[in-house]
Amino acid sequence: MKYLNIKIALIFLFGVSVWQLKANDNVVTCDAYFIYEVYDGPIPGTGGITFFNQANGDYTDVSWDFGDGGISNDAGASLDYFYATDGVYNVCMTVWNDQACLSTFCADVIVGSLSDICNLTDCVFPGDANKDGEANFYDLLDLGVGNGLSGPERPDATIEFVGQLAPDWPQETVEGVNYKHLDCDGNGIIDNDDALAITANYTPMDAPNPTAEASAPLIHIDFDQDTIYVDPNTLSANIQVTAHLKIGNQALPAENIYGLALYLGYSSDLVYEDSINVSYNDDSFFGSSDEVYWLPNNQYAEEQLDLGITRIDGNAVDGFGKIGDIVYIINSDILDGRIEDGDAHFIVSVNGVKMVDSLGNELDINLENTPSTLVFTKTETTNTNNPELARKVQLFPNPATDKVMIKITDLDGEHMEVFNNFGQILLEKNINSSQVELNMKDWNAGVYFVKIKTAEGVVSKRFILN
Repeated sequence: MKYLNIKIALIFLFGVSVWQLKANDNVVTCDAYFIYEVYDGPIPGTGGITFFNQANGDYTDVSWDFGDGGISNDAGASLDYFYATDGVYNVCMTVWNDQACLSTFCADVIVGSLSDICNLTDCVFPGDANKDGEANFYDLLDLGVGNGLSGPERPDATIEFVGQLAPDWPQETVEGVNYKHLDCDGNGIIDNDDALAITANYTPMDAPNPTAEASAPLIHIDFDQDTIYVDPNTLSANIQVTAHLKIGNQALPAENIYGLALYLGYSSDLVYEDSINVSYNDDSFFGSSDEVYWLPNNQYAEEQLDLGITRIDGNAVDGFGKIGDIVYIINSDILDGRIEDGDAHFIVSVNGVKMVDSLGNELDINLENTPSTLVFTKTETTNTNNPELARKVQLFPNPATDKVMIKITDLDGEHMEVFNNFGQILLEKNINSSQVELNMKDWNAGVYFVKIKTAEGVVSKRFILN
């Protein structure tokens, strides 16, 4: 086996304790210390390590604990020890004398191939705080839970996404992950600098939504309006669309919430790649911007915007309302082609939601209103975008359970279409009266749109089916 001389300064110093006795102005000290190398002697086999005693001081006795149950009192300059299996062993050397001078030095000793060591022990991959094999904003939630805590530094730490040996911290997350993984940069402190390792090694979020609970706070996207009416002859170069990320409402607010991670799906072909702008709502019930970590990451190739937010003071909050705004710039050339033959639908879905309390326990969520749809429709008369026209069409009840009534006043109704949040037409029919009933007892819960064409113009309405 190739000879290696690995100085212990490159491994882990778990603790050194030195007792000193001062007598007649003479200080009696003893300092335990050793280095090791792979055994290169005549005995055949593998797993051999040669330890070199480099302790100093006035000690008289030595004790070795080799980390696998083996012990020795060999006080010589060197000794050979053979391990039965490869791995990482915490070896401790203690020296002392009868004058109460005592010192212990411990270090992790690597037995076997360094390239395979992360298969044998719990390595840190910077940015992967939750040990799921990836760095993304689910890891940010753990950083918020552990923020401000300190522990042993990681020797020779980098934020490169490679396995790195690190001493264990005393704490573990609720999922059993040692806090050394939360210290992404390895400096011994969990803080916002650790998020740099997440963004440097980022993998797009991809996870199923948990089972939605009707009694949990709603997590959804709201647009400023349901429908944008476009005149193809005066279509502007850019159309700015704002979506609002919201949690809960007055009836069902979020309770005991500390962190939230999710990703928003969108149609990338309608959006300019570098146009998406995300801003945190500083008036959010989550707290002001200096009380949270808030990170967005647009993954245009994946057609998703990843978002993570967590408090950092250990105190969960209650409330509801807007968390942040997302501004999209719509490609008018593509939009123009799509509305030529009908409506264009810009759909934003909420995906991969994980919401936690201050300990990291996952909380229930409600996603019944996702995805959200913004409808682009071309104008057909000068009255199409007239608010007075929209007021002459009433839709009730909203939210509905099994049916919706549509009442048209002082307008000549001609045709009606009903489509879901994905833009799929579910029903279309001619209008022969001023009142139309929609029976939807077999439809899935969600958000639906009704487009009503009248002689005076077009009206679009949205309703929710519970």
